[in-house]
Amino acid sequence: MFIAVATGCSGGDENSQSSAERSGTTADKIKVYFTEEGKLQAILYASRIEERDKSTFGWDIDVDFFADNDTIPDGGMVADSGIVKKGRGRRKSEVSVFGNVHLTAPDGTELFSDSLRWNPRAQMIESNSQVKIVRGDEVINGVGFVSDASFKKIRIKKVSGKIEQ
Repeated sequence: MFIAVATGCSGGDENSQSSAERSGTTADKIKVYFTEEGKLQAILYASRIEERDKSTFGWDIDVDFFADNDTIPDGGMVADSGIVKKGRGRRKSEVSVFGNVHLTAPDGTELFSDSLRWNPRAQMIESNSQVKIVRGDEVINGVGFVSDASFKKIRIKKVSGKIEQ
């Protein structure tokens, strides 16, 4: 699922152009398809998109992730807002989302936070905010986390939680 975030939002081969990019300033009710090598990776919906300098801002973000190039989403993410800071040359774009972030992985794992960031250099998902991860009956809380793109290896920086036997 996060591979879609990484490849789709960090400068994949074939990103379709949104109407915000065509207008150069602002567009409302946006739907953007992210593909890599012709395969659908993600669909981003936003109530509003603005282009400013080398950054794209979005509000009321809802993303569907696709791992199998089909029409059924494998996961998703919602957030109040986000920003894509465009990279130069070989440097890939950095993606951050803010406010009521809720991410769902294909295995049902859920992450709640007030911010997330895709670090293209490290190929990792990061946050310095308070996070809550729910996987089945397990709940882990903490402040700050780092995860690989597949969301399989998660490291929480300051952990708190409750384990029941």
